[in-house]
Amino acid sequence: MNLTDADKRKLDGGEGPAVQHAMEHLLKMGEAFDAEEMVDLHTVHVFSDYRTVGDGGVNFYENLVDLGGHISLPSSCEPMSMDRNHNDQFDWPEGYEEGQQKIVDALATLGVQPTFSCTHYLNANVPKFQSNMAWVEGNATGFANTVIGARGNREDAVTSPLAGIARRIPKYGMLDPKNRTGDCLVEIDPNLIERIGGDGRRTADYEALGAVIGDFAYDRIPVVTGLPDYMQNEELKALVTACSPAMTTTLMLLVGISPEARTLEEAFGGKVPKDVDTIQVTEDDLREMYGQLEQTTKEDVDIVISGCPFKTLQEVQELTEQLGEQKVADGVKFYIFTDRITFNMAKDMGLVERIEAAGALLTTDTCSWCMPVETMFGPDKVIASDSMKMRRLLAGDGKPTWRYGTLTDVVDAAVTGKFKPSRWN
Repeated sequence: MNLTDADKRKLDGGEGPAVQHAMEHLLKMGEAFDAEEMVDLHTVHVFSDYRTVGDGGVNFYENLVDLGGHISLPSSCEPMSMDRNHNDQFDWPEGYEEGQQKIVDALATLGVQPTFSCTHYLNANVPKFQSNMAWVEGNATGFANTVIGARGNREDAVTSPLAGIARRIPKYGMLDPKNRTGDCLVEIDPNLIERIGGDGRRTADYEALGAVIGDFAYDRIPVVTGLPDYMQNEELKALVTACSPAMTTTLMLLVGISPEARTLEEAFGGKVPKDVDTIQVTEDDLREMYGQLEQTTKEDVDIVISGCPFKTLQEVQELTEQLGEQKVADGVKFYIFTDRITFNMAKDMGLVERIEAAGALLTTDTCSWCMPVETMFGPDKVIASDSMKMRRLLAGDGKPTWRYGTLTDVVDAAVTGKFKPSRWN
């Protein structure tokens, strides 16, 4: 790699052992990816949940602290493994709280801002156009790449904090402008656009659409045409959720929306290839995806989950309106996930009180992925959700089975204890 004099000084220990340790790792990483150089890093987002990083992650973070590591860049961290405001609502395994607290303490010492959020890009750690990122979260990196035009790959639990400490990162993947052009084409049927989204439906519809696009693109960058001229942040957030777990890349080029895709030609780097792989997405495709996300036809549900990615304040308001004066059915758990910034605003607006009065729980700082779900929810349980991301991440042998539907569907399931899909059937 072509290192600058400043890079060499960091690598030689001129800025302390933590920076030296970070640069040694980043140099090996850059060589593995055939990166020609490093670039300045502008923003970092790291893991914070004990379930994901475990005791090895605790030791890693504490070692960075012992080396004198510090992150002075704009920073944020993923949800943790606990909602410490509602410890009595969950059955944590022995040792979980202690392990989680060690991570919280280490990140605080490293200077990481305690956002505990997967949607920090909307309210806490917001990059600019062409900012270089080292973020671990797929939906966040996807939103920043796609909607803002920032640059970054979905980094891992090790690389992200090390890049934050070194303030440098190898120029590879989505950090290199020459790699940010389309590989395939997705054309959305106008008839689908006329029906998609709307109150009580936008999250499930756009997450399902993202899954269709992501499954087609997989490890390629899709160029998407035919989307509405204006899309709300909540709709875009739902769509780019496909960047994890449907895709392995972290960039969608949405023509007329993405800064690097003002035109179809620009999205492909100047000219649309004649033989570009193309798919037309219709109502039938969305209907089929809804069906694929269903694992069972059982109507009785035990758990209802909404808020992956975390809900915005507008979405919390929408859910509260959907609930109205209804009550959650006996024997059903209804979990709604958001970050602490949104939670505090919702509390000031009286929304938290209304949600809790209905028998639901608006959690903060955590989500069902970060919780030890294997021990909390057994394989005999049925979960209803409007989150494609959560359904794909948490389904599998020995785990609960899932129903997928709109927000309206899952709120109705929470109130009646029965899931009855109403969309695209």
